[in-house]
Amino acid sequence: MIVLLKEEYLDQVIEIENSSFEKPWSRKNFLSEIANNDLSELYIDVVDGQVVSYGDLWYMFENCDLTKIAVRPDKRNQGYGKKMLKHLIGIASSKGCEFMHLEVNVNNKEALNLYEGYGFETVRTRKRYYENGDDAFDMILGLIGIEQPKKVLAIESSCDETACAIIDEDLNVYSSVVTSQIDVHARFGGVIPEIASRMHVEQISTIVNEAIKQAHLTMDDIDAVAYTIGPGLIGSLHVGATAAKSLAFFYDKPLIGVHHLKGHIFINEMIKPLSYPMMALVVSGGHTELVYIEDDQTFKIIGTTLDDAIGEAYDKVARLMKEAYPGGPVIDRLAKEGQHHYQLPTPKVDGYNFSFSGLKNAVLQTVKKEEAAGNQINNNDLAYDFQEVALNSLINKTKKALEEYPCKSLVLAGGVAANSRLRELMKENFSDKDLILPPLKYCTDNALMIACAALHYLKAGKFVSLDASSMSSMSIED
Repeated sequence: MIVLLKEEYLDQVIEIENSSFEKPWSRKNFLSEIANNDLSELYIDVVDGQVVSYGDLWYMFENCDLTKIAVRPDKRNQGYGKKMLKHLIGIASSKGCEFMHLEVNVNNKEALNLYEGYGFETVRTRKRYYENGDDAFDMILGLIGIEQPKKVLAIESSCDETACAIIDEDLNVYSSVVTSQIDVHARFGGVIPEIASRMHVEQISTIVNEAIKQAHLTMDDIDAVAYTIGPGLIGSLHVGATAAKSLAFFYDKPLIGVHHLKGHIFINEMIKPLSYPMMALVVSGGHTELVYIEDDQTFKIIGTTLDDAIGEAYDKVARLMKEAYPGGPVIDRLAKEGQHHYQLPTPKVDGYNFSFSGLKNAVLQTVKKEEAAGNQINNNDLAYDFQEVALNSLINKTKKALEEYPCKSLVLAGGVAANSRLRELMKENFSDKDLILPPLKYCTDNALMIACAALHYLKAGKFVSLDASSMSSMSIED
């Protein structure tokens, strides 16, 4: 994700700087650059919390200087330099710059190939420009008429997060704003639909305005408006739909209705390109599915839960253990301190389907049995045993599915993808696969995931009308 440099990433940038230039900038230089953002902008590309590249622009009237692009040594020759250059060209063009200028060592063939590949032309040679006596080429790129990557504004409001994000076709993130209601619903041990809807109404305008403000854009810069059309809480969905439709109508923008689970799957593109055919294990509070994805438009559910979704089972088991809501993080934490103690049955379901209600009932019977015997329940151990049975059920079904449906990649998606034990098991069991695990910040509901999915709808020309109905239940195959 390419964003403006923040001081928290400065140490990583300085490390790349020192490994890339004979006369690197000092920390003071970088701090001055960050503070002087009216005349310059320094962008970084962050992948899994690691800065992989950075680039610096200086603005001068209708022109700008590209002062440097540098890539982390172990990430070079992987396309990150091209990605950063393309982003900077787009930024400069969107700001109305007519030309982009740079100097490059005449002996730096790799950089020359990069710049020439994007249309830069040499206008003169600066003799002995560098301290070692090397010459430099002055290069210019005309920015007028360069087509900008299409930008999508997306809204998510399917449950208890209100969110808005803006990205473009190159997956450059301009803003992503999320506010959660989880502290409110925790008092009731679960999401209360009426409260969720009212809170979305209170927050939606502020969240959308903040996303546009952070992006330094206007609605004139937006090419399409997207929103979660389903599945989800119908009242909550209506709030996001109304906001998106209002924007689309007033500003005359195409409207995209995104399936919520496709968002959870496509957010993985922020990590690396997806390869098809692909298998997705979707695990959340309302869904547990194995989805075979032939291409970015063709989805086939080959396995689903016959009763409780795994996230729902976590919440119910936590309640049985008299623990807090939401149950997923609580049981994950308790299980780390537990060990095998209680005998719980492995769900037996044909094919690739799942079932967790029987496992939940087994926990209930275990609690009643121990209490009747006067024994105190060890919540750490019970959490450990429940989690091991539940998660290994997911792993075993996924293994079996991959035998029948060979895939180029395997992705984990949904809120339960944040579970630390599940992530461990995925790495242990699928190390031979092209496995993609979303960063924790992308596991919970957010508008960035809706925007990522919307780009695929945009590419295929799949739009909805202003009278499109939100759907509380909706198959990912639709």
